[in-house]
Amino acid sequence: MSAFNTGNSAAAQRKRILDFLRKGALDTLTARKELDVMHPAARVMELRKRGSGIITTKIDRESDCGKIHRVACYVLVAEAVAPAPANISDGIDRQETDKTEHSMEGTL
Repeated sequence: MSAFNTGNSAAAQRKRILDFLRKGALDTLTARKELDVMHPAARVMELRKRGSGIITTKIDRESDCGKIHRVACYVLVAEAVAPAPANISDGIDRQETDKTEHSMEGTL
């Protein structure tokens, strides 16, 4: 796991994805392996709901075991103008995605 991984909360995962996307495209396998985000589609959906313009294409990538998989490839085309305040309803169920009991932080 990378030294810049600051936790497994949904917010931390969204930050890692957005930071990566600012530099270039991100595919599902890279998100899982390098960013430690096991369900990148959910985090990308949350970023879109917060105003980030992210497009998805499908690409073929070889997994670590040598099999070809058709995976999502995400590209940031526009960032949100300002972060959504935490106290407004923007369609993200923070009660579910940001619960500390869903985090593995500090348990390993």
